[in-house]
Amino acid sequence: MLVGSCSFNRGFRFYGEYEAEQSRYRIQLISQGYVKPGDDLAESAFALVQVCPAEQSSGKAFRIRLTAAPGQWNKVDSDDLAIFSTEWNWRTSQGWLKEALSQAGYRDIAEEELKGSVRVIGSSLAGPKGVILKGQTKSLIVRRADIVYGYKVMKDRPPREWIGSSELPSCSTY
Repeated sequence: MLVGSCSFNRGFRFYGEYEAEQSRYRIQLISQGYVKPGDDLAESAFALVQVCPAEQSSGKAFRIRLTAAPGQWNKVDSDDLAIFSTEWNWRTSQGWLKEALSQAGYRDIAEEELKGSVRVIGSSLAGPKGVILKGQTKSLIVRRADIVYGYKVMKDRPPREWIGSSELPSCSTY
């Protein structure tokens, strides 16, 4: 019996790097998840995101984690900031990220760059058809946007174990 490849969940891994030039920070992220057969976007995914200060920035580096699970709002949390874990959705994401940037010492955040940052971070959970590539945003500079298709996802393990923290290089190596 032959089984077509469309009967398997399609795993992906995405590597993104974006720069908010005016606000003087960079976003580095790795996301991983899978898209069920017949779907265009992932319901299950995890992203490790790092915000790094650009030159002449008053801010410090911090990391956040986002988790997408079927039937739930995306969740966001951070061990680096004294900020609550919450849902990451159209109502909460912009305020949460603005507070996170403020706590990390970033000042004078450009509104369009904040909106663009929320978009690239949230979209990283969507899978290959949802991530923001070069030419798809005007508010941020896209430094890297690489998708790996057919990535093996260990669904028997919690999503936060899909990406090791050491897989995202520190800001100083960027």
